[in-house]
Amino acid sequence: MIEYQAMCVHGTFHSRIKRIEVTGVDPPITLKDACRDVFKDAISVATLMAEHRRENLVIYKIGRQYFTTPADIRSMLKKCRIESRSQPTTFVDIESVNAALAAARQVVAGLKRGKS
Repeated sequence: MIEYQAMCVHGTFHSRIKRIEVTGVDPPITLKDACRDVFKDAISVATLMAEHRRENLVIYKIGRQYFTTPADIRSMLKKCRIESRSQPTTFVDIESVNAALAAARQVVAGLKRGKS
């Protein structure tokens, strides 16, 4: 109960309820705020704009500001995820590589002799 009263005193509780009524539970945030709050400044606004151009991130332009939502960021993260390799790494037969390299060296040596 004390926590509720403290929140009401500062007005954040009621303003948050009003904001949720207007925007839903997934409120839009500026791209700058997304960089700071979600990515801890590891990426820039330009990176988020690039992801939008790649069609990985949905953004909204309201006035002069660009916004996105936490759900849109989660969706972008799923689209940008790099899947682990399901196939084992193929090993190259060293003998065949060495044979191909020797043949290439012979061709180069023959070409050099032809120019002289």
